Amino acid sequence: MNTTAFKALEGTRQVMEGPGIPLIKTDSNYTRYVSTENLISESPSMESNAKQADGKSNLGFRLYSRKQLIERRTRVVDASFVLSIIGILANVIDTELRYGGIYTTTESVILRIITSITSVLLVASVIVYNLIGVKLQLITAGLENWRLVINYSIIIKVLTEVVICSIHPLPYGEIRVPVVVVTEGADGGAVFQDRRIPINSILTVLMFLRLYILCRYLVVHSDLFRDTTVQSLGTLSKVKINAQFVFKALMTTHPGSCLMAILLCTLLISSWSIRVCEYHTVDRDHGNYLQALWLTAVTFLTLGYGDVVPNSICGRIIAIVTGLMGVGIMALCVAVLARKLEQSRSEKYVHTFVQQIKLDKLHRHAAADVVKRAMMVWKLRRTGLSFHSPRILKHRRKLLDAIRRMKKSQFDKSQMRDSVIGVVEISKNITEITDNTSDIKTEQENIQHRLDTLEKLITNMHSQLYELREYLRQKDAGVRSDLSLKPA
Repeated sequence: MNTTAFKALEGTRQVMEGPGIPLIKTDSNYTRYVSTENLISESPSMESNAKQADGKSNLGFRLYSRKQLIERRTRVVDASFVLSIIGILANVIDTELRYGGIYTTTESVILRIITSITSVLLVASVIVYNLIGVKLQLITAGLENWRLVINYSIIIKVLTEVVICSIHPLPYGEIRVPVVVVTEGADGGAVFQDRRIPINSILTVLMFLRLYILCRYLVVHSDLFRDTTVQSLGTLSKVKINAQFVFKALMTTHPGSCLMAILLCTLLISSWSIRVCEYHTVDRDHGNYLQALWLTAVTFLTLGYGDVVPNSICGRIIAIVTGLMGVGIMALCVAVLARKLEQSRSEKYVHTFVQQIKLDKLHRHAAADVVKRAMMVWKLRRTGLSFHSPRILKHRRKLLDAIRRMKKSQFDKSQMRDSVIGVVEISKNITEITDNTSDIKTEQENIQHRLDTLEKLITNMHSQLYELREYLRQKDAGVRSDLSLKPA
């Protein structure tokens, strides 16, 4: 083999071992990989193979490019996550300092400028992330024109992410917008008033929408997403390894930690958002963080005491969202608790075995009582007592009770036996029957083969014995002819 071609193939093999999602077979200008032998034999010469290994149409180049793009996309997601957290923290610090009255205008402007800079960089990182995703689709599908993979859903998704990440407070100025506030009138009814609040307060609350990048960060750093084996199995099974798959896997392996993290994040973010929304209303007590936290907890747990009520429309919208999330998270908690309290297969087998022992014991005792009461009735009848005498009626009543207990124990045992048998047991039994059938078939084939061999051996022995008999007959005839020719 040529040394140049061998090095090219060795480089292709090393690149193929890198992480990444499997390639999709399509009719394109790229060559398909079948084996290293076909990769060598189909080309006219070893030198052309070495040149093809360095070209863009080579499979190794595609795998290497995809690996580099996946690593670059991971770094972009890390940068997006850091920028989003920095922007949210700077915004929260600025808001708290402004509400506390312990800041200067210069410090507030600096914090807002930091928020604006991080927002611009975040928008740029989101655009770069989506561009890398388009390149990955091109390399995976073996295409060259980006228009073949772009559709309206991708465009709408990118525009939505850009709008969400670009929301941030204005660095300069104090623009106020009219907002409806609900207050209590003199007659106890609701009165709607228009109040002007800073637009930065609304933008501050909307900045928490960029926390969706946290889900993307968890996905790209998950072992399920980075493992090549999982990606290959997902492609073969037509399962998308995305955020939904990773969340289900985390809920299966670490349900308590996931639910606790979601619960704490929901309480903290909703409480702070309600505080910001209620700070500029008529009642300033609603702007207290402890009051907002109590309102969020009561709404989240769907208690609704009514001692604290949001006045602004913004606060009421957040309360509605918090209540909906509370209902969903409580449903998840119930599902996780039910699954944790459910017995495993081994525990169910042990419990069923113990219950069967108890039922067998009850059945034996009931059967013994049946025999004993029947013997007592027979003895009393032998003494000449009437069939309706009190003593015989007493033993007959106990006999019927023993028969009823015996039948009940048999019925409970049959019901328990039926409940133990499930899909897993049926599948296991079918597998065992299939294995036993295949073993029996193999043994029959072996026996048939041995019988055929034995039959061939017997046929050969018969032919050899026949030839030996003919040979001895001819030999005997020759000896007799020789003796007859000798003189007496």
